[in-house]
Amino acid sequence: MSGIGKVRKEIGANVRAYRKRAGLSQERLAEKAELHPVYISEVECGKKAVSVEGVWKLSRALRVSISALFRGV
Repeated sequence: MSGIGKVRKEIGANVRAYRKRAGLSQERLAEKAELHPVYISEVECGKKAVSVEGVWKLSRALRVSISALFRGV
């Protein structure tokens, strides 16, 4: 796996962990973040690169810092 692939996987794992910690489904997180549920799924699986705007929306919806989503990267 390439370097950027590992980064996408790590960010996705962080999003999933914080989502589960918050007790949210992918659909509910998508609603709160104003993003599409398929996008959330693809980000969590590391298939889709998350945009800066997406990171910001996810951090707000999950009530975590942006840096928390990059932990371990």
